[in-house]
Amino acid sequence: MHSNIRHFGFAAVLSALGVAAAYAAPGAGAAVTGVDVAAGPEGLRTGCAYTVTATVDAPPSEAGEVTIINSGGSVPGNGERLGQAVYHPENGTATFEWTPKYTGRQNITAQQFTPGQYTSAKYIEVDVRGPGLNTGSSCVPLP
Repeated sequence: MHSNIRHFGFAAVLSALGVAAAYAAPGAGAAVTGVDVAAGPEGLRTGCAYTVTATVDAPPSEAGEVTIINSGGSVPGNGERLGQAVYHPENGTATFEWTPKYTGRQNITAQQFTPGQYTSAKYIEVDVRGPGLNTGSSCVPLP
């Protein structure tokens, strides 16, 4: 009987320590959970602006950031940092306006960082079809 109580007490202490460690860990749970690029009916075109939206499950810390990079494909610019997204606490997203420079398949990646530490990333594969003319309210495909 005493043995069972000791085992239960030891297990309870270990469980409490594990929960405390999870809450104390900096950046715990700070993750990009999704990324999307809002393309128009003409698809993605160079020269036209599109909104990249990253969904995050925790806000970036004051010194941290959510960055957007072009991280794949055979196009020039592979690994190019596109910029820092603006965080929107009301809906847990970070957005960035992206104007593609290159045609072809590309991976647009959202990365979340906290000071001195990379926390997570997600990407979406997109296909930039060709050149376009930004008219302000739409994108006109060019030949």
